[in-house]
Amino acid sequence: MATAVEYPAGAPCWMEMSVPDLGLAKDFYAGLFGWEFDDLPYTMARLGRRRVAGLSERWGSDADTGDSAAWTVFLATRDLDVAVHTLAGAGGRLCGARQDIGDLGAMALVGDPTGAAFGLWEPGTLRGCEASGVAGAPVWSEVTSSDILTTSSFLVRLFGVEPETVEGFDFITLYSGGTPVCGVYGGDGRPSQGDAAWLTYFAVDSADTAAAYALDTGGGVVRPAADSPYGRWCLLADPFGARFAAVEPAEAA
Repeated sequence: MATAVEYPAGAPCWMEMSVPDLGLAKDFYAGLFGWEFDDLPYTMARLGRRRVAGLSERWGSDADTGDSAAWTVFLATRDLDVAVHTLAGAGGRLCGARQDIGDLGAMALVGDPTGAAFGLWEPGTLRGCEASGVAGAPVWSEVTSSDILTTSSFLVRLFGVEPETVEGFDFITLYSGGTPVCGVYGGDGRPSQGDAAWLTYFAVDSADTAAAYALDTGGGVVRPAADSPYGRWCLLADPFGARFAAVEPAEAA
């Protein structure tokens, strides 16, 4: 199991979600991904000793909202204050003030010009997800957009990433130093606003087994398992409606 020590600017580095029933969420994701959990107010999901995601339970007025849950994707930045300063000029908006999370790092919730919400993360002792290359670890994130050129231009300006249009698809891949870090997608009716606009793919041993598990445990299958050049995958929902993808990474040639 590899440990992600550094994430380039603009790379999805952390995922978290607030849910109405933390116990149910832990049971669902433990069975699906093999996650274990630290029992703290902010619950860290782990694969072995490696931290991979965050969960918390809604409280106060938020506990009574009927809003569906969604995974919030955090993109890495080396300097949060500079990123926030650049945000407005690039057409984005600040949704919440900077928060320093002890020695772990600092965060801010923001939105892009088309309404997709995400987080900015300046690392401290938590660089981001610490596991890669194994089942249960995130392997890719992309944002669905009603205007992929506007969204990609915004992310280029904010993070300095390099865009490349995928020929024949309504898709732009964003690179950092020649390495793909995330994507901007324009199709198939996925949510394109709010936290749900960002979709994270988690590695699994079997997409078909993951889909069957979701159905059996109160979740749902939004898109059944199918083959792709990047591996067999499916689009799932957890018991709270939060969408994510499960993918069997393609074998290296």
